[in-house]
Amino acid sequence: MEFTRDRRAMSVLCNKNLYIKGSPEYILNNSTQILTKGGKKETMTQKHKNNIQKEIDVLAKQGLRTLAFSYKEDLGDLNDYSGQENHKCHKLLMKAENFASFEKNQIFLGVVAMQDPPRPGVKESIKSCREAGVNVFMITGDVKETAESIALQIGILQPGFKEQSFTSKEFLGFDDKKQNVILSSGNGLVFSRTEPAHKRFLVKKLSELNHIVAMTGDGVNDAPALQQAHIGIAMGIAGTEVAKEASVMVLADDNFSTIVTAVKEGRAIYANMKAFIRYMISSNIGEVVSIFLSSFLGVPDGFNSI
Repeated sequence: MEFTRDRRAMSVLCNKNLYIKGSPEYILNNSTQILTKGGKKETMTQKHKNNIQKEIDVLAKQGLRTLAFSYKEDLGDLNDYSGQENHKCHKLLMKAENFASFEKNQIFLGVVAMQDPPRPGVKESIKSCREAGVNVFMITGDVKETAESIALQIGILQPGFKEQSFTSKEFLGFDDKKQNVILSSGNGLVFSRTEPAHKRFLVKKLSELNHIVAMTGDGVNDAPALQQAHIGIAMGIAGTEVAKEASVMVLADDNFSTIVTAVKEGRAIYANMKAFIRYMISSNIGEVVSIFLSSFLGVPDGFNSI
């Protein structure tokens, strides 16, 4: 099942149960029961939700990604569904917007936390980008606290940052003028809880502000933004085929530092081309002017070999 607006989960039907994984807020909002340590089911109360959310916030502030799990027993019409086209639920399941309706009244199981540490050299590469005038933004589906923690580790954000981190909902709530001011601030920015449409919107917005935009990504959900950017850069190892097809460049080593090296080499080539063109124009103009004047004044050519 694909992600859709206001739904961040994936589910699978197995042995007459629906097993769901997804963002903690989505799972919590759709859970009416909770499975205790003793294996008993209890009614999900607001107190349960508050306690779980506090634990999630603690994990997120440590830079950990969180994923919630739940299941559903009473599936109604889905109880006897086996994937056959003649089943009355088959057509409903062909449309992603209908998925959420089957995921109501879940039984909450728990939350897992995963660490995805920054790769060696990323912090130094981002520092090099800043010194070279290249502004690096983070656009992620993670919760705000996790995104900010990682951004601080790699140097996109600095301690004491202000007006540099937004959820997609917060940023889209600003008027057009404020959005332009934020994107043109020249600071490293972090956008969390983003969806494919939000990523594409940000890339388009930056292009309209006359920025040259390079977008990196590896998943199917990154493809719209990769195609919208001036330079779409896909991951060659972890990247999906959809992401690679939507990009103009594929990294063979999936390393951000490679992009920085490519920018350095590209600027060196550009500087050499400018120097060569400047030399050719300055020398050729002198020759052309000399020949033109000698012909106009009727004097012998200055570049005659005799």
